[in-house]
Amino acid sequence: MKRDFALRIDSLLGGVRLNLDAIVEYMRRHVPKGDLSEEEFKKYVHFVGMSMYGTIEFSTELYRLFPDITPEELKGERPKSN
Repeated sequence: MKRDFALRIDSLLGGVRLNLDAIVEYMRRHVPKGDLSEEEFKKYVHFVGMSMYGTIEFSTELYRLFPDITPEELKGERPKSN
């Protein structure tokens, strides 16, 4: 796999995660309206969570292959200079 290809895939995975989060929030807002029961919400949010986990695992593998594409917020703390 080429680096730029991995970077593009990771970007697309980020979009998938945003959409999965939007699905959860949409469902959450509709529980009080009666469109979805609390039990159904818990059941379905589990599926979304498994999907989210899969995208994170995929990104993690890409970061292992190409450490330089790892987002800054996921990198360890750097020592402070004096």
